[in-house]
Amino acid sequence: MPSLAAGMALASPAPGLWLGPGLLRGGQVGAPRPGAVVPDAAAVAGNVCGPVCGGLTLGASAAMAVAASRRRGCRRGGMVLVANATPQSSGTGDTAETLQTEGVNTSQATDTGPAAGEAVAPPPPPAPRPVPCACPICQTPLGSALEAGIVCKPCGLGFPKEAAGGFLDLTIGAARPAEQLPLKLAPLPRDELEQSFLQRLPFVDQADSIAERLGLPKSREVEALGREILREPQKLLNTGPLGTSTFQNPLVSFAYERGWRKAFASSGFPGPDEEFRLAQDFLSEGQGLLGDVLLDASCGSGLFSRRFASSGSYSTVVALDFSEAMLRQVDDFAEKELGADYSSPPAGQCSLQLVRADIARLPFASKSLGGVHAGAAIHCWPNPENAMAEIARVLRPGGVLVMTTFMPRGPLKPLSQGNGPYRFWEKEELRKLTRQCGLVDFEAITKDPAFIMVRVRKPRAE
Repeated sequence: MPSLAAGMALASPAPGLWLGPGLLRGGQVGAPRPGAVVPDAAAVAGNVCGPVCGGLTLGASAAMAVAASRRRGCRRGGMVLVANATPQSSGTGDTAETLQTEGVNTSQATDTGPAAGEAVAPPPPPAPRPVPCACPICQTPLGSALEAGIVCKPCGLGFPKEAAGGFLDLTIGAARPAEQLPLKLAPLPRDELEQSFLQRLPFVDQADSIAERLGLPKSREVEALGREILREPQKLLNTGPLGTSTFQNPLVSFAYERGWRKAFASSGFPGPDEEFRLAQDFLSEGQGLLGDVLLDASCGSGLFSRRFASSGSYSTVVALDFSEAMLRQVDDFAEKELGADYSSPPAGQCSLQLVRADIARLPFASKSLGGVHAGAAIHCWPNPENAMAEIARVLRPGGVLVMTTFMPRGPLKPLSQGNGPYRFWEKEELRKLTRQCGLVDFEAITKDPAFIMVRVRKPRAE
């Protein structure tokens, strides 16, 4: 697995105009929404797949068309034709009708874009941006990157990189004297490199084909789970109450994206694709986030990290979680979906970096990130007040936090009552918490019975 230093600085898309809901009229291009910056570009003429690296940008009303173009892998630069542009349906069906938005600015600016049929040349991409990692102890920017980790010179401490999972461990518990940090990663065990027992069975291809059609784990995934259990069997035997430690169990991490997360629909979560679309719409308002580093905090199995990395909107996405088992799932899914070089892709493509860290002790420099996403996470945080203060610290002025969680109602409500393992949040409680940490411009989207998405912003510098 390439080191964290590899692929940190990549060419990235450039900002364009914001085409918000209702601003696509007769081939006209809407003026930017006040304070909004949208990350990438796509053609709007018919369903033609346009480039994703510059020119005009789309807001919520055309997000589904943009997502389709991204899935087709169109990332080459070029001209964007805007003739015959027409409003796009959100494509969300009943979900879109039941989502309730609070605090949204509905004022519209005067259309001032190019005339119909005019081609717009994309601006040059911004300069590459490195991941602003900092020591979790002294918050000094980290340097002296090694293949097997990274060193904080003032503290004289080294933080290792995990070979099985490819993540940098920036938790305080992982720190060791710098001289004890090896120069190279230890090789993976032979059984992880060679073809294993299941792979040698004569019928494995047919069995994998059937498993794929049924949405079941395939042979390589089953073998990876077996290795994970053998690596840390004590975590499998952890029978304590539900809580943050639950997601360090390799079985739970394995099941999270393969069924566990689907249960959120009963609480009103509209599903990963729609949640990603809504989050992207909010993140697009972040000042200077375009082509920059996005932190996906408490990323779990990387369900959204991979979507952000594939969007073409950011130079680097950092998938951060405290659970080693979850980060190994991120690595597994990312290799399948993004390729083995996901952490150091070709120039012009987004780099996905994996970091293990404590959400209440983020290993990033102050005022260094343009955006943070935390999907279905805050209800699991042991100390949400400290975690929110940390997010506020690392956000740049104008930077945006987008998060989702459960409100205390619906079928999962008992998990948050009494001594329950989780804390579900009312909208006003989230408003109060974020404001106490210096974040402003609170907006909330809710969906019955218990889904809530919140966007807040760090005040812009005067």
